[in-house]
Amino acid sequence: MDTAVKSGNMGITNNAYMGESYATQLQYQQSLQQMNDQIIHEHPDVEFEPNIHDEHDDDAHQPEEEEEARDESETIPLDYIQKMEHYEEVKHKQPLDQEAPEPSKSGNSFSAKALARIELLKIVQKYGGGEAMFDSIETWATHWTDMHSDVFNTDNKAQKWPRKKTLEHVKEALNLNNLEPNIHTVELHDDRKVSVPVVDFPSSMRSILDDPIVIKHIMKGLDPDTFRPILSQDQLMKDPDAIILDKDSGYLYWDGIDLHCPDSTTCDETLVRPFPVIIHIDKSHSDLFGNLAVAPVQVMPAMLDVDIQQQVKAWRQIATIPNLSSGKGKDGKKTADALNKLKDYHKVLDVALSSFKETYEKGGFYWKDQKGRNVLLKPYVHCVVGDMAGVNEMVGHYNNCQANCLIKDCKCSQKTYLDFPCNCQPISWLELQE
Repeated sequence: MDTAVKSGNMGITNNAYMGESYATQLQYQQSLQQMNDQIIHEHPDVEFEPNIHDEHDDDAHQPEEEEEARDESETIPLDYIQKMEHYEEVKHKQPLDQEAPEPSKSGNSFSAKALARIELLKIVQKYGGGEAMFDSIETWATHWTDMHSDVFNTDNKAQKWPRKKTLEHVKEALNLNNLEPNIHTVELHDDRKVSVPVVDFPSSMRSILDDPIVIKHIMKGLDPDTFRPILSQDQLMKDPDAIILDKDSGYLYWDGIDLHCPDSTTCDETLVRPFPVIIHIDKSHSDLFGNLAVAPVQVMPAMLDVDIQQQVKAWRQIATIPNLSSGKGKDGKKTADALNKLKDYHKVLDVALSSFKETYEKGGFYWKDQKGRNVLLKPYVHCVVGDMAGVNEMVGHYNNCQANCLIKDCKCSQKTYLDFPCNCQPISWLELQE
C-alpha cells in the first residue's frame, strides 16, 4: 500500500516547551523521537511526508523572521552539548596509574616509643596544652629514664605515685606538714558562715629562716647573731657621718625591741632575739564584679633587707580572708549596715591572725639557727602594709567620703578642726572594741 500518510502529529511545534529548562526540553524531544520510531516500526511500507499546512492556516503565512526565531528557540545550547560530550568522554576514561597503594596500617604497627608519645599527645591536648608542654614532658621523661631506668617501674598499684602521694612525700621529706592550713568557720551577723584557712605562724616563719638564700639578707645594720641593731639609738643620732639605711635606722625598730624583748641584763641576746614582722593585707579580684575577691594575709620578717623583701620567697601567706559580701545580692554589693559590716570583718580578721596572736601570748617560738643554737624568737608587728580602703577597715573606719571623723585617732569633725583651740575627743579602746 503506497498511500502517503501525513504525519500531522509529527508536525507539532515545540512552542509548548519554550521557556522551560534545558532538561525539560531534552525530555520532550526524546518523546517526539520515540513516537516517530514507533510509527515507522508499525508501518514500514508507508512513506511519510512532512506536515502540509492548509493554505488558510495562519501558521503557513507567518513571516520568515518568526520561523527563524522559533528555530533558534528550539536549539539546544552549545555549552550543554559540550558538557554532555565531556561527561561521555570521562565516563570511559581510566587513570594511567592503575595499581592501588597498600592499605593503611593499623595502630599495632607503631613501636612502643611512638605509642607512648602518641598517648602523651592525647593527654596534653585533653588538658589544653601545646607544643611547649609536650616537649617539656618528653624531655623530662627521657632525662629521668636515662639516669634511672627503673624510675617509673611499678609492680603493683601501691607503687604508683599520683599527685596526692607525691605531695604527701614532699611534705614528709621536708618537714612541711605544719604548713597545711586549718579551716576555721566564722558565723557573721546575718547567720551566714564563711571559711577562713589559717596556717601555723611559727612553721611559716621557720620555713623562711631555714632558707639559706633568705637568711643571708639580714639588714647590714643588724647583728646576724642577735637580730639587734649594731649601733644604739644614741650612737646613730650623735654620729654626724651616720647613714640612714634600712628599717633598722628608724626609731620604731628600737622601740619595738624595747617593748617586746628582754634586754641583755636579763637574757643571752644570742638565744633570745626580737622577731618583728611586716603584715600585708590587700584584697585581690579574680573576676570582673568582685564576687571571687579574697584578701590574703601575708607576713615577712622585718629584719630582712629591701632586696629580698621584693621576692616571693621572703613572704608567707598565713591566712585568707574570704569575700564577706558574697551571697548578699547578684553582684555581692547589696546594701548592708556599715557597722555590722565592719564587725564581721574584724571578727574574721581576729581568726585570720589567731595563730600569730597565740604565738605572741605564749612568749614566742623556738628556732634552730645555722649554728645549731635553740633560739627563742619574740614576734611582734613592726608595721602593716595595705591600701587606704584596707587600712580603714583594719582600724575600724568607714570607707565613705561623707564620714564625720577625718582622722582615725579621734572623733573630731571638719568643723571642729576649724575651731581654735581645738577640743579633741580621742577614740577610746572600749569604743574600738565595740
